[in-house]
Amino acid sequence: MTVLYLLTALGLGAIISMQPAINAQMAVRLGSPLAAATCSIVISLAMIVVAWTAFGRVPISWSKLASLPWWVLIGGAAGALFVLGGIMAAPKLGVAAFFTCIVLGQVVGSAILDQFGAFGLDAQPISWTRAVGILLVVAGAAMTQAQSWLGS
Repeated sequence: MTVLYLLTALGLGAIISMQPAINAQMAVRLGSPLAAATCSIVISLAMIVVAWTAFGRVPISWSKLASLPWWVLIGGAAGALFVLGGIMAAPKLGVAAFFTCIVLGQVVGSAILDQFGAFGLDAQPISWTRAVGILLVVAGAAMTQAQSWLGS
């Protein structure tokens, strides 16, 4: 079963790599990054509503929704910022450099969250092996931009 999840993650990674380039073209054709981001997110919402309806919809409890901590809203905001940021940054950086920087941000951010045990997670201090891994991702991010920095 783990192999299925790994293949699913790999496939999702391949699909998501297309999103900024496709959405950037939508922005060019619509004349606005915000219009393209809105269109992309409305399509996402429609797909989730269809899936929710098709696979046994559980009613939303408004009292449970109102009792959620404020920070859970970060998840939705992060998705919207990712879509809009990808539309604007990927065409300028290139998709490979964009996603290398995304991965670097994820690795650094997650290491900080682990260090402090944020959002109810168990704290996992940054070890020297994690620090080396983060530095390797930094080197990879720099290498994706080296050609443009060197002018070649």
